[in-house]
Amino acid sequence: MLRARRVRRSTSQVEPYTLPAQAQLRQDDCPQKHVNLGAPQMAVKSNDQRLLDRILEDQRRRLAPNQKMDDFFNYFTASTALQDLDLDIDELRDGIVDGSHDCGVDGLWVFVDDRYVSASIDRHVTIRAKKIELVILQAKTSPGYQETAFEKLHYHLPLLLDMGRDAKTLSESTNAKLLDRTGRFLDVLEALASSFPEVSIRVIYATRSVESPHPNVRAKGNRLANELAKVASQTKCHVEYLGAPELREMSGRGASTVLDMTFTETPVSTSLGDGYICLVRLDQYYNFITSENGALRLELFESNVRDYAGQTSVNAAIGETLKSNHPEDFWWFNNGVTIVAEEVSIAGKRIVVRDPQIVNGLQTSHEIFNHFRNSGHHNDRSVLVRVMVPPSSGRARDVIIRATNSQTQLPPGALRATEKIQKDIEEALARDGYRYERRANYYKNLGFPLEQVVSMSRLAREYTAFTVGEPHTALKYSETLLLDDSHYYKVFSTDTDIDLYGLVLDIHARISDFLTDYAQDRPLLGDTMENWRYHLAYMSRFTLTRLRRPTQGDLLNVKLEHLSDALVGAMANLLDREYRSALRGNRTQGIDRVARSEDFTNRLRQATVVMRRFKIDR
Repeated sequence: MLRARRVRRSTSQVEPYTLPAQAQLRQDDCPQKHVNLGAPQMAVKSNDQRLLDRILEDQRRRLAPNQKMDDFFNYFTASTALQDLDLDIDELRDGIVDGSHDCGVDGLWVFVDDRYVSASIDRHVTIRAKKIELVILQAKTSPGYQETAFEKLHYHLPLLLDMGRDAKTLSESTNAKLLDRTGRFLDVLEALASSFPEVSIRVIYATRSVESPHPNVRAKGNRLANELAKVASQTKCHVEYLGAPELREMSGRGASTVLDMTFTETPVSTSLGDGYICLVRLDQYYNFITSENGALRLELFESNVRDYAGQTSVNAAIGETLKSNHPEDFWWFNNGVTIVAEEVSIAGKRIVVRDPQIVNGLQTSHEIFNHFRNSGHHNDRSVLVRVMVPPSSGRARDVIIRATNSQTQLPPGALRATEKIQKDIEEALARDGYRYERRANYYKNLGFPLEQVVSMSRLAREYTAFTVGEPHTALKYSETLLLDDSHYYKVFSTDTDIDLYGLVLDIHARISDFLTDYAQDRPLLGDTMENWRYHLAYMSRFTLTRLRRPTQGDLLNVKLEHLSDALVGAMANLLDREYRSALRGNRTQGIDRVARSEDFTNRLRQATVVMRRFKIDR
């Protein structure tokens, strides 16, 4: 975590300060238009692109430090897009054909019944195959989709996938690896013809784009799919577009997880969509939430709005019910568990779910896990389990999460924990050394130091003071008001540059460090640090940028090392004078009321921007 070095002082005086020449910005140096920061500008580089770039650079540095980013992007995209097919490193590399004369193809893999076909196809053609799949990858680090990508593929692929092709002629304009891999597909197709397998071709076009493909690009993609569908009768071909948001989500998700539970009674199915309600014996549910090494599967609770609350009265009651020898069943006394999944099916006495997420019932799940870990018994009792598959598009999953948790009193903002912006902030702040608790108690339960753990309300207060420019609101608003819609979207917006959140926390941490030392030499007026911290952060908007109306772009250009003890000390002395001046006018107010006044914020801004030593641009 970025911190400026603290300097101890023996007196209350602070030394004069100067900023480095490069920090002395003027308004005409910055191309951004000055706007109200309560409605942030769209960043030139999207947050999805920025976070994807960080993932790419981290993985490249760890896995292939000597490889160029363009080359590594091919590997990263292939491993991400094909993760459910469980390819090893050699198999992934075997299919990458990028290079000179690659005909616009960066990767090509052949599968028979989901098994990769290597150089020797013999072991794949001795069985009666059900399906053959050809995966074609086009991966480019460009920030958008291009029509030319499909134009090259549309010209070359029909020639390369023609069983009557002239390999010698093609070799003059096609690299040997691509020629071999397409030949491998044709050999498999011919060898398994008598099995009448289902043939499919999957074209993956991956870029760093945050926008959907232009209709012209899609039109050429559809034309390519129609052409490739002629490779063999009944061939199905589809084009898949993977941009920065999709690559980020897929790389974070990992390979698909398939788990099952044995139910005690025949499940009740819903009339609309895929959904089941069933009773699962307690020990079977324990097995469902427990990994092979006996640990709780924490990944199942990623979409839950909060983490385990510990030994609360409710959890203690659940635990006592589990330990009791009541003849009544457990599910009589418990609301049960809600699971959303990508797919669900019934196989005999088992209910099979793919990519399950427990969105309600986390406390119950933890208590069941603790019960059996402490040698508890099921006593032939069951838990009620609801499993549903929400539509892949739209916000149905979030609606389910909100609906199933709305019956329980939750902290303000808890139901926002699964929003994309909250997940993005958690990921971004982790790289700055912070643990963002979008889900209450999660990092606390994992044992991270308290100074690293940042709550949603803390981030909202500090952002409000520094970026929105309302330190009085940061002090005055309750947690409920801070996270209410009327204020929430001023703070948490996908239009906000994701790096700004880390800067906000660093600024406040730096000021807190200073005030801890500063207060040892001279007591803070009012004896409360929060009345000083938010206002000093607000003042630093102007003193670090030397602008009267800094934009998000201006704030992102500041350097934390410029927030020296000398600068913060000068701001603290000014704040002290303004507090004392305001109190002289009306001593009945008290410093708490002064600090929470919008009038005082306006007065402090004026005093800051006109003070010569700060050299604020007029």
